[in-house]
Amino acid sequence: MTTKRGAQTPRDLLAAYVERVAAGDVAGIVGSYAADAVVTLPSGREAAGPEAIGVAFGAVVGSGVALPVDDSVVDAARVIETGSLSMVSFTGLDGAVRTMVAWRGQEGWAWVRDGSMLRDVEAALGTRLVDVA
Repeated sequence: MTTKRGAQTPRDLLAAYVERVAAGDVAGIVGSYAADAVVTLPSGREAAGPEAIGVAFGAVVGSGVALPVDDSVVDAARVIETGSLSMVSFTGLDGAVRTMVAWRGQEGWAWVRDGSMLRDVEAALGTRLVDVA
């Protein structure tokens, strides 16, 4: 898998993200985020930047816990785009609404704020994520 962004639309970014999640490609997942991105973790914590985001996703992927996305969420996603920012929301496989914010840079779209993908994983993990904030 590649960590090159290059997504031409926010929906393309979501599709590539879902593909990387399905493959367990932590480097690819991290590559979907901008260098200054922030991901919300359980209990009000946050992972900021590629290293912390990689640690958080690495813990989840390494545990075998499935994130609540597959190809079905891509077509059903609601995308609001304004200039170089976009909000992408979708109902995950667990029934929870997930929202992510993307930014368009020179290399294409990248996630800058993810307030939902890892917020509920500790219950599935049966343990706390390492504190990467």
